[in-house]
Amino acid sequence: MNNILKTGMCALALGLYGAAPLYAASATASCEQTHSVLYAGAASQAIMKVKVTVTETSQILKGMSFSMAGTTTVSDIAKARIFYSGSTPYFSPNAEQSNRRAIPVLNTISKGAKTFQFEGSQALSPGDNYFWLCVDLIPRARGLNKVDASCTGVALLEDSNVAVTNPSPEGFAQVYPYQFRVVPYYRSTNLMRWNPDQLTPQHFKSFTDLIYFNVGCDAQGNLTGQDNAQFLAGLDKLKQLRGTAGSKIILGVAHCDAGLTAFTGNAEKRRQFAYQLVSFAKEKGFDGIDIDWEYPDNTNEWYNFCLLLGEVRSAMGASGMSLSAAINPYYLAPTSEMMDLLDFVNLMSYDRAGQHSTYPDMLTDIEAIRRKSIPDCKIVVGLPFYTNETRSNRNWDAQKGYSNVIQLYPNIAPGTDLCTIDGQQHYFNGITTIKKKCTYVKNQKLGGVMIWCYDGDLLLTHAKSLAKAMYSLIKQQPVR
Repeated sequence: MNNILKTGMCALALGLYGAAPLYAASATASCEQTHSVLYAGAASQAIMKVKVTVTETSQILKGMSFSMAGTTTVSDIAKARIFYSGSTPYFSPNAEQSNRRAIPVLNTISKGAKTFQFEGSQALSPGDNYFWLCVDLIPRARGLNKVDASCTGVALLEDSNVAVTNPSPEGFAQVYPYQFRVVPYYRSTNLMRWNPDQLTPQHFKSFTDLIYFNVGCDAQGNLTGQDNAQFLAGLDKLKQLRGTAGSKIILGVAHCDAGLTAFTGNAEKRRQFAYQLVSFAKEKGFDGIDIDWEYPDNTNEWYNFCLLLGEVRSAMGASGMSLSAAINPYYLAPTSEMMDLLDFVNLMSYDRAGQHSTYPDMLTDIEAIRRKSIPDCKIVVGLPFYTNETRSNRNWDAQKGYSNVIQLYPNIAPGTDLCTIDGQQHYFNGITTIKKKCTYVKNQKLGGVMIWCYDGDLLLTHAKSLAKAMYSLIKQQPVR
């Protein structure tokens, strides 16, 4: 956030609540940056969390005010609102349970060139009360423009102001600069051992985010895998290949169902893991964090996942990192509450029974997620660059990368999605299906596409490369 206001400066109500403010001894407030990624044309995007802590009953919030002096173009903001989530420490306007749902409160009484003022009446509960400054952006908000707020006033009904610590948190939110995301997952073992020459600098000019697999966790909430020499050497290689390209490298947390199930119900262990995870990501220069649980099995585990994501986002602070997760739309589809916490959602539209990733199945998966109230700009649709057996008792270990298909069938037609490997029928997405899926994503203006597993493709120079076909339709391209 901008540095116009000094940390610890008491909040003044800009003349709304009396010329000589009295500071309430029974209440304090603190501010924290929330989402760093905003989308042009999207509504109710949280940019600041304001925690108001009260020690007495019958306290009523009267108003809040903010300076937007650090914002590139205030006219990018079509509307600003204050949401209230009670004692829930994360922002979810679509939570299924009403007691955890963030709702609009207060009224916008002034929207100046650089200031927003809100007034109303909101009863406060003893303890922590969470408020969220949210913005709707106009569709033509320019990519990379900053949206930056400082809290200049929090006032109670009895005309007393609340002392605000950290009213101007470091950092800012930024408008996402690309038309679509292209998000390959890439495994460290393939990068360093099995397929070390596949990635080239050209790839980093074509995709937007690479999720690097992977670290994990144990049942006590400790980060694991972060000291693996191969993983760290691979990260250095990725940075060298990227050079000055605008693509991001995201830390992948994956395949640790037992650990996440064990510790996410414990508040202290959630905070511990979030701190370790974000500290490692910051230290190594990652641009974001992606969590692939696979899978929360009930509503309680989904709620614990929300609490964990809230801790991770809080630990991220002003780092500018993105937060995403891989979700399965047909096996215990995720809650709206969980997806509200993410900057984008990677939709695993594959691994079904039979023909595991057809075009009609993709349409079904997209509609299932849309019903969860997630905006289209956050839906990143999964494309498989690998095969699965079609038999009912398939051998999951028999999966083959797309490059293996072309090695066996070098003259296979672009429209073919079936082949035989080791005596079993396999289904995959050929060039025609990949293009058809990308065309739908592009025409619907969804968030983009995700690829598992990108390291199963041919070289980008090969005529039958799936990535080459994909990039003919969707690639790293700035918003016009």
